[in-house]
Amino acid sequence: MKIKHNDLTHYFIRDHGSLPPAYLASCKKFFKELSIKRQASSVKPQAFKLHKPGTRVKNRFNRKI
Repeated sequence: MKIKHNDLTHYFIRDHGSLPPAYLASCKKFFKELSIKRQASSVKPQAFKLHKPGTRVKNRFNRKI
């Protein structure tokens, strides 16, 4: 079976036992790299909240909510 490079469709819709081992290894490597990048980006400081919880905030048209 020929599978296009970087095509994850078969990984999700086919039985992994019927897929080529090289394809499975490539997919697992991709998901591992993706999770590492996601973890690395989570250490960034979060955006500063402009209001305190429980207070009223004006919407983008400057009308009170």
